[in-house]
Amino acid sequence: MKKIEIELDQETFAKIEKLTQTYHCEISDIIKAMIEQLTQPEVINDSFIGKWSNEAELVDTMVADILKHRNL
Repeated sequence: MKKIEIELDQETFAKIEKLTQTYHCEISDIIKAMIEQLTQPEVINDSFIGKWSNEAELVDTMVADILKHRNL
């Protein structure tokens, strides 16, 4: 593992602390999650359905439900 030192304004640091408390994790976990999110392929980041790319059954159910209620 590598160690880094960063300077943050108080507001940003407070937000990070709140996230660590909310998700019961370390600051390094927040940074890792942020990097993972920011390095996702752009198609997934910008696509509404792309966010559920691993949830095919859920998407099928949502679409079926939308079509069912649209035709009423």
